[in-house]
Order: sequence, then C-alpha cells, then structure tokens
Amino acid sequence: MHFTKPLFNIIKFLFILLLISGNLQAQFVKDNLIRKAQEDILNNKYTVAIQTLNDEINMNPDNHLAYYLRGLAKKELGDKMGAFNDFSTTIYLHPGYSKAYYFRSLLKLDYKDFYNAMADINKALNYNITNSNYYVARGYIYNVLNDTSNALHDFNTAIFLDGENGNAYLNKSLLELDQKQYDKAMKSINKCIAISSFNPNQFIIRAFIELNKADSNAAKNDYEFVISKDSTCILAYYNLGLYYYSKKDFEKTMIYFNKVLELNPYHSECYYNRAALFADKSNYVEAINDYNHVIKINPVNINAYFNRAYVKQFISDFSSALIDLNKVIELYPKFQKAYLLRSNIYTQLYNFKAAEQDRKFANILLNARDDSTSFNKSDSLYLLPLIDFRSESQAMDTSQGHVQYKSFKIMQKNNYSLIPDNDNNLFKNFNEHVDVLNQNKFINLKLRIDNIDSKLTYANIAESKTLLDSLSTGNNVLKENNNLWKCVLSGLLKNYYEALQSASQVSDTSKYNYLSSFLKGNLYIELGEQEEEKFNMNNLIESAKITNENNDNYNHAIEEFTNSIVKNGKFSFAYYNRAYAKCQINDISGAINDYSSCIFFDNANGDAHYNRGLLYILTGDIANACTDFSKAGELGVSEAYSLMYKYCKQ
Repeated sequence: MHFTKPLFNIIKFLFILLLISGNLQAQFVKDNLIRKAQEDILNNKYTVAIQTLNDEINMNPDNHLAYYLRGLAKKELGDKMGAFNDFSTTIYLHPGYSKAYYFRSLLKLDYKDFYNAMADINKALNYNITNSNYYVARGYIYNVLNDTSNALHDFNTAIFLDGENGNAYLNKSLLELDQKQYDKAMKSINKCIAISSFNPNQFIIRAFIELNKADSNAAKNDYEFVISKDSTCILAYYNLGLYYYSKKDFEKTMIYFNKVLELNPYHSECYYNRAALFADKSNYVEAINDYNHVIKINPVNINAYFNRAYVKQFISDFSSALIDLNKVIELYPKFQKAYLLRSNIYTQLYNFKAAEQDRKFANILLNARDDSTSFNKSDSLYLLPLIDFRSESQAMDTSQGHVQYKSFKIMQKNNYSLIPDNDNNLFKNFNEHVDVLNQNKFINLKLRIDNIDSKLTYANIAESKTLLDSLSTGNNVLKENNNLWKCVLSGLLKNYYEALQSASQVSDTSKYNYLSSFLKGNLYIELGEQEEEKFNMNNLIESAKITNENNDNYNHAIEEFTNSIVKNGKFSFAYYNRAYAKCQINDISGAINDYSSCIFFDNANGDAHYNRGLLYILTGDIANACTDFSKAGELGVSEAYSLMYKYCKQ
C-alpha cells in the first residue's frame, strides 16, 4: 500500500478564497434601510440583511447599492448564482460601479471562467485604478493563465499601492513557491503573517515552503501552532498525520487521521490514506471499510476500487475483488495495473484463459506510449486526482452520495392557524374570502393560512368551539360560515372526522366551497400522518395494510385539493398542499408540477421554491435546484443556504 505523496494536495494558488475580502466598511448613506443592511452584513447577519434589502428594492427598484449589498450577502451565504445576478443588476443600473465588477469577477473565477473574469477585473480597474485588491485578483488570473511575469507585476503593484495588503504578499509567495524560489516565498509569506491577524492558511502555506526547504520540524511547529489557535483546522491535522507517517510514527499518524475524520466524516482522502495504513498493518477488514467510505463519497474513485480489490486478495474474497476490478476497467480501460491484478485473481480462480488474456493486454498497454506507462511507473497508487482539497478541508458534509427522499426536510403544508382579534401582528391577507370569513363570525379569533403552528391554547380553542356549537343561525351564509369555523376548530382539537363532517355541510354553490375543500384536504393529510405515526410506534401492525390506508388518505387529500383548484384556479395554497400530498405517495413529477403552479400564482412563496429545489435534487436536476434554492434563500428560507453549499458549489 502507498500513501499519497505528502502534501501533494497544495494546489497552485489554492487559497484564492483569501482574495474575497472586499471592503465592506459601512459608508454614510441617508437611506435607513441601506444603512441597516450594511450594519447587518458587517455583523454577519446576512439573511436579515437580505430581507431588509428586499424591502428597499421593492420601494426603490433602481437603487443599485441595494442590489450590490444583497449580492455581497448572498455571496457570503454561498448563493453564487443569486450574487452573480445581483452584481449584474448593479452594473446594469450603474455601469461605473467598480466593486460590482470586482466581485462578479471573483464569482467567475469560482466557475473557472478566467477570460470573462479578466474582462470584469479590467473594467473594475478602468473605473478605479488605485484599488490594490483589484490588482491581486488580476495577478491571480494571470498566474492561472501561466503569465507569471504579469502576475508578479500586479502583485508588486498591489503592494506599492498598499504595503499592508496581506493577500498580495500571500499570492506572491504562492507564485514564488510555484517557481521553486523558496527563499523569496518564505520572505513573502512571513510579511503576510506579520501584516495579517491569525489566519491558519498562511501558516499552512509557510509549512509547505518549509517542507520544500527540508525543514520538517519547522513545518510541524507551524501545524501545531495552527491547532493551538484553531482546534478545528482539518488541514493542519491532516498534514500533521502525513508528517508523522514520513517519520514512520504510525501511532501518531492514526491519531491525527482519526481527528480529521471526527471533524469531517466525509474526508475521502483521509479515509483513503488511513486504509493504506490499515492494509500495511494487515488490518484488512478495517482497510476495506475505509475504502468503502471513499467509494460512497466519490463513486468514481477508481483508485479506491483498485486498492479495495488488492486488499480483498488477502482475505481470499476473489469474486468481490473481480467486481471491483471490472469497475476500474469500466471507468478507465487503460489502467494497466488493473489488468495485471485481475490476471492474478483469475489465476487464483483457475480461469487461466482469462488470466492470460489480461496479461497480454497489460503488456500491450505497458509497451504503448500512452498515459498508462507513467501510471505503471508511478510510486503512488493514485491515477486521477481526488476531490478538490478545498472541499475536503471543510468540516461539513461534502458527500455527493444518494439523497434519501425521506430525509428531506420538506416544508410542511400550508395549514390554517388562529390568532386573537386583538393581535396586531401583521400577516398576509391571502385572499378575499378568508377576509370575509374573518369578518362574519361570532368568536374573537382570526383565521390565517400559513405553515406556522397556532399559538392559541387548547382551552382557548375549545371555548370558541363550545360557543359556536351553542349558536343557531337562520342565515345560510352565517350557517356555512360557522360550519367552516367548526371545521377549523375541530381540526385544531384533532377531532378530524367531526371537522370533515362540518366542512361537508358547506354547499357546492357556496362562495366558501373551495375553502371547505382545501380544509378537508388538510384533514385527510392529518389522518394520513396519524396512521404513519401508529405504524412507526407499533411495528407489529401489518405494513401493507397501513401503507394502503396512508395512500387512501393522501389520495383523498389530493382529490379535495383538486376540487379546491377547480373552484378557484388561482388559490396557490391548494397547489402547494396538493404537491405536499403527492410527495407522500412518491409522485415526485406531479409534486414538482404543483409547486410550479403555486409559484406561478405566488412567486414570493419561498417554501415552494425550497421544496421544488429539494425534489429537483432528487431527480438529479442540480441546475434548477440551485436556482430554486437561491430564490428561496432570498425570500427568507435560511435552510436553502446549507443546501446551496452542498450542491451548488460548482
């Protein structure tokens, strides 16, 4: 077994993220909303800032500064698409606003769109030729495009304009490191460290320079210093593990690798190297388990398949090893070592003809002047690079594995809730008939449709229900009104069948009929969920029977929401709840269509965008999912940003 080469993962100019340190200092702006949003951004209250800026944009849609600030907030939350659109709108409204070009160029760099990023940064410099950060960004682009002369010139220009620009020194040190000018690189990184407050990346870069200068003890000291300041720095723990491996101190290597995986259970490279360590110590079962983790995280990592097959030989699991090698060859047909290993396994299985064929093909690849020759002579088992180490180093889930539908946190259906008449909190008047229902009543409560639980106590609701039961009205409109109120109150009291009966007493010709169908649909969902709870609590119940009962309830709910839509085609909440019911019976395409209809009638429904995004993820449509998550985040669904980080990084 072989490890990766120590520290091979320090990619050229890896820490471009350090460039994103634009000046967010608040400027004096007369507009109170703009000033509040700036303060929120400075205090890392990005979602609050976005909501404030939404209000400003609604009132002043031509305010370029509002779009710019919202773009900054979205960028910090990982909403690259939303930030890009806001910076583009800023430029459209104010073509000379250099900061918008600068931040849009950084987003283009994330997408590796280097030439268009260069165009944006040149525009920024046209409008502001003295901003040192712009030269750092352009220097980075020049270096990526292998124009090291212009890159160095830009870094030096940034330093000339601002001798305290730590990012300029940091990127200059990386360029010098790439050119193997280790003394110069050390001088630049030390200057960066002297200027900046503690940043673990600076010390990790210095440790890499020290390793190239054969000063491994100094590198070890830098890693340990980083850990003393930041006990969650995965990269420092990982590189310390590699350091101790190079010293043949396997016990300490394992301690640091275990710490990495404690902080980030999805660090595939650490699993890969720990598996090699286990295999070297003949702990074959543990090695296979770690390779299993690598493959679960990255199903196309052919090296993990190859190594797993290699280890399986030692426990005589030849059939399973063959499956792994077949997968390797399927993914990369020129992998010469895979044919040699498969030939050996065929021999173990007495399939001498197949073994001979693989040996012959391996010799053809060895003699051919193609990529497989260098792979065969390599001192590492790596064939293709692993996941970008920037994502590996984050202490969060970076897995691209299968998403389990049931683990989705689908925003719950739009329910009904009640507030007291004297509650002056603003809430959305969703439609005129609900307002009419709130006006024609005998109880001191107001109805609203949302997905927030009612804050009224059981006693308050029961008291209102008793009052309604005692009333007898001769007026048909008030009678139907009271039946709907009885339905609402009985439902909140969990008397679902009584609630259904009350709603059924509303005639088909009533102006409330679409609302009664909507309420009945909600009640059937409650019954379906109630049956699911029974099943989960008592696994002795026959599962098929419960499943059918659940489907019956959800199908009844879908029927009622359809009736509501037929009677009022613009009632967006019926589409939303029908989508929710369809999710429960795994009608994913139908649910997507209904969330789309809901959004058509109410584009400001953040939950609908969020849920549709989740379903798009389930179907593999990442692009549309990211668009929905961006809109959901803008509309206040903060959960969308964690999903954007996981699925929308590219």
